[in-house]
Amino acid sequence: MRFVVGGRDLDLTQSEVVKVMDGQDPELVREYFVELPQGLFPPKQVLAVATSWDRSSFTSHEAVRVLSRLGLVCRRKDELRSDVEPDDEKADGLTESSEAERLGEIHFSVKVLEAAVAGIADRLDRLEALPRRGQ
Repeated sequence: MRFVVGGRDLDLTQSEVVKVMDGQDPELVREYFVELPQGLFPPKQVLAVATSWDRSSFTSHEAVRVLSRLGLVCRRKDELRSDVEPDDEKADGLTESSEAERLGEIHFSVKVLEAAVAGIADRLDRLEALPRRGQ
């Protein structure tokens, strides 16, 4: 499909995006995420990898727009909890939630934690590679 992002033309397909993200580690999801076979990714990470463009050259909303039009599922992080309506509350204040919803929330949380741990490990590796003071 053809898009215009930040005044630049972009020709991209869903299969190209999925293929280029193979082997990529998901970064920390802040507000939006894209569901890919490889996991949950921030949309700016996906579009930056797919285009080799600097992330500051486009917005999250532009990335979500492009990826959604390609047929990829893009959602806000808080949508995982908004599926439960207030009328579903039990007397003890807990909400009913299907097993699939709970598993989805756990899966999402694990992916976010995996990305955070990978980011910390990467930072530690870079710090350990720096020359130490006094050496």
